[in-house]
Amino acid sequence: MKALGQLDRLVLAELARLFAATLAGVVLLYLVIDFADRGSMFRSRPDWGLVGELYLNRAAVVAHQLAPVALILAISLLLAQLGRRGELVAVFSLGVSPWRVVLPVGAMALVLGGLSWLANERVVVGADARAEEVTAEHFKVWGDFGAYHAESHWLRGRAGRMFRLGKATGGGFEPAMVLEIDADFRLRRRLVAARMEPAGPGRWRLVQVREVRYADSEPRLRESKADEQLEAFPDTPAELSLRSGRPRQLAYADLREQAARRELLGQPSREYRLALAERVAGVLQLIPVALLAAAIALALGRRSGPRARPLSAAVAAGLGLSMGLWALTVVLHAASMGGSVPVWLAAALPGLSCALLAGWLLRPRALTA
Repeated sequence: MKALGQLDRLVLAELARLFAATLAGVVLLYLVIDFADRGSMFRSRPDWGLVGELYLNRAAVVAHQLAPVALILAISLLLAQLGRRGELVAVFSLGVSPWRVVLPVGAMALVLGGLSWLANERVVVGADARAEEVTAEHFKVWGDFGAYHAESHWLRGRAGRMFRLGKATGGGFEPAMVLEIDADFRLRRRLVAARMEPAGPGRWRLVQVREVRYADSEPRLRESKADEQLEAFPDTPAELSLRSGRPRQLAYADLREQAARRELLGQPSREYRLALAERVAGVLQLIPVALLAAAIALALGRRSGPRARPLSAAVAAGLGLSMGLWALTVVLHAASMGGSVPVWLAAALPGLSCALLAGWLLRPRALTA
């Protein structure tokens, strides 16, 4: 048992070293290519302090996104190296089960999954939001920034009211529009204000307000203006508040809250529900992905026979698995956003597919063949 414990430690130490080197390499390569692609943008607005902040935040986001790829490549390289040096043959010839090599890989994936969750909650969500803010506000590259940082939202309130609320400032909203609709879906009143702010439980203060009332009899329109007007709306400030930003830029608890709040207010929430499911599945699927990478590497090593398999073949196998997993994830994400696939199935299917394939490749008959 002592020798087996030492084997576990050696496998874990070598895998951790290869993972760190691979992750650093792929992140650096991505940042260099991105910097070369955006070079003209930085030269037109030369603020290298902001550039450094941008890429520091991008490095955190990219490292989190590419960690599964680095793990797959590290596992492929590890088993290829052990096979080239004859260490796998020596270990297996002593009667050691291939699972003694595979299980430390799964343990590494389990630890990495926990660290990935913590890093995402405490670092990555904020870094992603800050990188997008710097790119849009300082370097004027907007992309779809406005779609996730809208200046106003249509919200469904209580008692047949619809709100169009502008930017949240000082506990209120600027500007604001309130529509009151009856049971027959006819517009009865419209309030347009420069600012709407809470004035106590169930009460709101509207500043520089214009009110229009609609009636079935003559006159059909009655309009009035006031510098300030109090209204009894049962909606609370918390119920009317939505967080801006992409779903991936919210911590898990905030993501759950915003998904529930958007459903209550009549806003689209499927993207938020899908982000919740993918956040959990992305951590859990690291274990079957790691086991599948190890299973593929062992299977390719057995087919090589006495010939040493080149490391380039290990890298190619790892990249092939990474690209296949990425393609499946993208297709399922798009299908789920379109409503064709349930949210949790779309998030769980890549991990389940890897688990089934790994179980088939690591079955006792295949390991002893």
